[in-house]
Amino acid sequence: MEIAKAGGLRGRIPLSTARLGEITSASQQTASRKLAYLEDQGYIKRFDINGNKVQEITLTEKAIIELRNLHGELSLIFAGPSEIVMRGRAISGIGEGRYYVTKYADYFRKNLGIEPWPGTLNVKLLDDRDVVLRSQVEIQGGIIMRGFTEEERSFGDVFAYAVKISKDNGNGKESLAYFLKIERTHYDKSVVELISSMKLRDVLDIKDGDVVRIVFLPKNRK
Repeated sequence: MEIAKAGGLRGRIPLSTARLGEITSASQQTASRKLAYLEDQGYIKRFDINGNKVQEITLTEKAIIELRNLHGELSLIFAGPSEIVMRGRAISGIGEGRYYVTKYADYFRKNLGIEPWPGTLNVKLLDDRDVVLRSQVEIQGGIIMRGFTEEERSFGDVFAYAVKISKDNGNGKESLAYFLKIERTHYDKSVVELISSMKLRDVLDIKDGDVVRIVFLPKNRK
């Protein structure tokens, strides 16, 4: 954050370890170790200028994404509950959705009150902003389905968040679904897995590549 405030969000800036230690209330040695760690982890790039006498620093895209995530979570805390809208493109899964929905079906019936259609709708979020919005949904506290073991195979915890799904074409058709936060999944944070009591692709006429709108509304907002 201090590097960003000094201008490192927009390009290379001169910032010595002595100055960084001063603004973070740390010793020069501690500041030097922290910079080495950030560089090793891919959060910053350092450049030596004028025969190593001047050091310039810039934040990487990885660091900017981290700051955006933090900004999104803090904004949610201070702004209070509000509608969160994610967008992404429908994609074909790897074929395991039906298997896992079947395994968790009793939990979905008991905790969500639905008879789940045996499969998931997978949505690839459009950009980093949507990934940040996903994180904002996940900190709301979903409905938990505890993990279990069956025939020596472990199944992890799953959290469900009620959302409304529609095609992003303004046709007005929407359906209730649940966005799943899955402890063990083959996908990264850019892919959202959704379940419903209906086959969402058929109900909403969704095909691979269609842009899908996912709307989460916190419980205490009317």
